[in-house]
Amino acid sequence: MLKKIKIKGLFNKFSYDIELKKEGITILTGPNGYGKTTILKIIYAFAIKNMAFFFQLPFKEIALAQEKTEIRILKKENDAIEIHWENKKRTIQKKEALISKEIRRLLENSPYRQIDENRWHDRRSGILYTTENLIGQLIENDPEIQAGYYKKQIPEFIDVYLIKEQRLIRETISRRRAAAYYFDEDIRENFNNTIEEYAAELSKNIKETLANASKIGQELDSSFPRRLFDETTSVNEQEFNKRYDIIKEKQKSLSLYGLSATKEDSHTSFKPENAKALLVYLNDTEKKLSVFDDILKKLQLFSTILNQRNFVFKQLEISPDFGFRFKAEGEKELALIDLSSGEQQEVVLLYELLFKATPNTLVMIDEPEISLHVAWQKEVLNDLLKIIELQKITVITATHSPQIIGNYWDLVVDLEEISR
Repeated sequence: MLKKIKIKGLFNKFSYDIELKKEGITILTGPNGYGKTTILKIIYAFAIKNMAFFFQLPFKEIALAQEKTEIRILKKENDAIEIHWENKKRTIQKKEALISKEIRRLLENSPYRQIDENRWHDRRSGILYTTENLIGQLIENDPEIQAGYYKKQIPEFIDVYLIKEQRLIRETISRRRAAAYYFDEDIRENFNNTIEEYAAELSKNIKETLANASKIGQELDSSFPRRLFDETTSVNEQEFNKRYDIIKEKQKSLSLYGLSATKEDSHTSFKPENAKALLVYLNDTEKKLSVFDDILKKLQLFSTILNQRNFVFKQLEISPDFGFRFKAEGEKELALIDLSSGEQQEVVLLYELLFKATPNTLVMIDEPEISLHVAWQKEVLNDLLKIIELQKITVITATHSPQIIGNYWDLVVDLEEISR
């Protein structure tokens, strides 16, 4: 995991030495213009191997210290980037950021029109870009292209997940290719609502979990007679009651989300003559239910936090059929995009932290306070600490909000203060 970030000459003004907090959350704060968001982008750009970003960024040296290695990125006067790690050094010339076949394919599926060999026109804004400047913007939409391009020149780095400031809308673009340089066909731009995408994605994930549980259940049921005859041990009444109570409680929790693939048998009770069969039954049921352990914990925390927010006259529901939705008083279902911007921000941020980020990932959140009521801002760090414990992630967040920080000033790195 990342331990320290050192930057010299950021914007030709600032130098920072940032040590990540041991608690798992580091809060970057400071006035506008000190580079809070840029620091997040630096880490993310290196993780996805977006070297075009570093050619455009004014800096002298960046050091990313991990547990066992430190990676140094130096900008040289000869328009090159040097990368040092362990006993290795790679030099990447600026010309290597020029267009490749893979990146040309990416550009051809964008809203940009090529007007000559090295210039592109953004038909939405009217801005002209060189190929080199454009690559840095596009590469984040398809990071695998440049990751493959620089794979042999850049060392392995930690897994990183960036939650951007703009997170409620996702843009998708489709178009047809025309002549070699000049594109004048209609460009179709679609703006998908993130919250609707995530509801559909959760529905799919729940259904896949159910299918996996069903498959395991069928395998266990088909071999039950053989394993019953082969079993040589048994279970006593005390152990049976303890394990069976846990099973019933888990089945009850799963039923809240339409997840239970096994029916709760309220009539099962311990009898000495059935001790061997009951042991096999307990083992099988625990294996069937263990498939749901990961998603159940996430759903419980997701629903608990959202229900504690007390969305005005709205109640959260979760199901394999629709993922998640909200109902108003009188059982009327609400369209997800009809939630307020603050409510959507809360749902999307929680979903990404719980269902998109993976264990041992550095998660970076830019301005978590956007559109949130002050009372909700005060709960953000408390929620993050719970999520960090469950997800086993590390978090860096950039914020202007003292309400976000609350009583956690010991987790703050003030860029204005350390730049002195």
